[in-house]
Amino acid sequence: MPKQTFFNLEPEKREAIIKAAVEEFAQAPFEQASLTKIVEKCGIAKGSMYQYFRDKRDLYLYVVDLAYEQKRAYVSKAFAREGDIFSVLEEYYYQSYAFAREHPLFHQVTNKFWDNKGGALRLELEKGRLSRASDFAKFLDEAMAQGKVNKDLDPEAVFFVYHAVGKELIDHFDQVHSDGFFKRVLDVLRLGLAAREEQAK
Repeated sequence: MPKQTFFNLEPEKREAIIKAAVEEFAQAPFEQASLTKIVEKCGIAKGSMYQYFRDKRDLYLYVVDLAYEQKRAYVSKAFAREGDIFSVLEEYYYQSYAFAREHPLFHQVTNKFWDNKGGALRLELEKGRLSRASDFAKFLDEAMAQGKVNKDLDPEAVFFVYHAVGKELIDHFDQVHSDGFFKRVLDVLRLGLAAREEQAK
């Protein structure tokens, strides 16, 4: 997290640093992102950056937190929605797409965070995964208790599918939503792959 010296900066200078960092981390994964490019964009000496953040990793995690803070403002609308888990999921995907459309650089930052394969962020990735899984688990547990979701399913497997499908839907929303494909994908989540009872007869 930033040092107090960062918050002591004039707002314009703070925003310039954040803007340059967001642009760089949206374009390149953490390992390849360049602190040199960031300081050149915002017009400060590289040594000055270490007065504000411990290192590139510290700056990166701050930017990721800013991105997710913005995303939570969108997806919280889904979790506040009344209805079954499938209605919540549908709204979650819609709100995630709205976030991606209106904040494309932050969206790319979050995508690259989850795509990171380096060991430097392993702990943060696991914490993030557990946090997101915990948010989803509340709705899944309730849906299983109500008999709306098969209680024999493995919650970890359900979360994996929910996350993987959501990422693809959000990244290709314009294509999949235009012809109703979005709804058909949600039907697969709702109904599964097994033959329906009326079809099996």
